[in-house]
Amino acid sequence: MKEECKCGKKRYGYTDGIHEIFLCYNCGSFIGNAGGDALFGVLIKSNPESVLALIQSKLLIPIEVFKHGR
Repeated sequence: MKEECKCGKKRYGYTDGIHEIFLCYNCGSFIGNAGGDALFGVLIKSNPESVLALIQSKLLIPIEVFKHGR
């Protein structure tokens, strides 16, 4: 996935081991991979603010943290 947003700022990656979201805190856009979970894709597309809720509740954690252990 691209780490740079179309606005020119960095996207930050989050995961739960299955799903991946790359979020731009500058413009609020995000891209991701639902990992084959159609329901997750529908949830995120229909309710984009849920991305922040998942991050705040630590259900999605930074990809770097996930790769190196919690």
